[in-house]
Amino acid sequence: MENSIFDRYWKSISRASSYKYFPLIVKKIEGSRIVDVNGKEYIDFLSSAALYNAGLNNDEVVTSLLEELKNMLHYTQYLYHEKSIKLAEILKEITPGTFEKKVAFELSGGAAVDIALRSSLYFSGKKLLGSFENSYHGTTYLSISVSGSFRPEIREKLNAYPYVYFFKYPDTFRRPRGIEPEEYGEILLGEIERTLQVDAYGKGFAAIIFEPIQGDGGVLVPPKSFIVGLRKIADEYGIVLIDDEIQTGFGRTGKMFAIEHFGIEPDIIVLGKSLGSGMPISAVIGRREILDSPEPMTYMSTYSPHYLSCIAAMAGIEYIIKNRLHDRAELMGEYLMKRLNELKDGHEIVGDVRGKGLMIGVEIVDDKDSLKPSSKKAQKIIWRAYENGLIMMTFGKYGNVLRIAPPLTIEREEIDKAVEIMEKAISDVEKGKVGDEVLSKMVAWQ
Repeated sequence: MENSIFDRYWKSISRASSYKYFPLIVKKIEGSRIVDVNGKEYIDFLSSAALYNAGLNNDEVVTSLLEELKNMLHYTQYLYHEKSIKLAEILKEITPGTFEKKVAFELSGGAAVDIALRSSLYFSGKKLLGSFENSYHGTTYLSISVSGSFRPEIREKLNAYPYVYFFKYPDTFRRPRGIEPEEYGEILLGEIERTLQVDAYGKGFAAIIFEPIQGDGGVLVPPKSFIVGLRKIADEYGIVLIDDEIQTGFGRTGKMFAIEHFGIEPDIIVLGKSLGSGMPISAVIGRREILDSPEPMTYMSTYSPHYLSCIAAMAGIEYIIKNRLHDRAELMGEYLMKRLNELKDGHEIVGDVRGKGLMIGVEIVDDKDSLKPSSKKAQKIIWRAYENGLIMMTFGKYGNVLRIAPPLTIEREEIDKAVEIMEKAISDVEKGKVGDEVLSKMVAWQ
């Protein structure tokens, strides 16, 4: 049966749709566990790509959906439904920013990024957009255009929006020797400043979009001064500053929103993934004058804001706030980082452990002397971990970072078990017990 499902998948669904890491067919999810069709349980260190901050299949979210299901699935935006208004009011209240806000909804993070960029272009009347190397913002037209993780030739073949300038994002692990992280951030800010000081550039930027912690780049945590400096630059040149919190939002990093670690107010915040606790919904929250600047229907989407998704979003947010999952993420993240740093100390191929809260990256290298990235070793580690009951994936600009983003409800005992599985997997790879043949079984981040 399983082989039949895999064959049917590859015969019917485009290879461009997704990476596929493991031959695992999901039957049930709950808490921090995945159960496959054979009844085998796995600890989930992925949360469906940071989708389930409030836990897999959260009971309160499911109950709220069941209660409303008999009333309506959805009805388009030509008429009103109160749930979208309530959700917008909640988002205005909980997101950083003391200015007057408005909200726009979509179904995916990438589509919400598209709205944020469209509104900035319309509002400013300028055409240049700033982003960062190795960033990821989605796969709609404008979001792929500003995603530095796509190779230039891919963006060129897709006729991506041409007026995008990619700046360098601080990778403090691979910074130049002899330079401290804060100093490195200042150097990169200086490069941005020098670009903007050229009249053709500085006067033409509509927006700069950034991730407060760069996710798919490999969980790159920038120096605080770098993000503070971005705000100053945006103010000086009249640039809309867009904070992409699709991966980092809703408690993931130990704060409700990651930008709170840096103490600034962006002009626009983009939310997705965990906003819907498993239901498709995303949102853009920003300055009223920016989001209201285009004409009606500029953002309109038939299924957004989806009625049931709004209900799930409100239930999930309530659960996170009521149970202070952002504080829990900080506490559990500190414990997990401690355990992972013990792995780093004991294994030659673990080069770095970094992150905030329960958004963590473990960088795998050939050895600690060269620090040469090893995507092959990273993929072998996650394969052996999968065989032993732990789900992770790889990402990062070299494809060599283990992505760790468990549900914020994960228990300490599950963390301990997961780290035990990771240690065995790392040891097996170091001893050559995981062959190259497993690499052909995965379609992994490159």
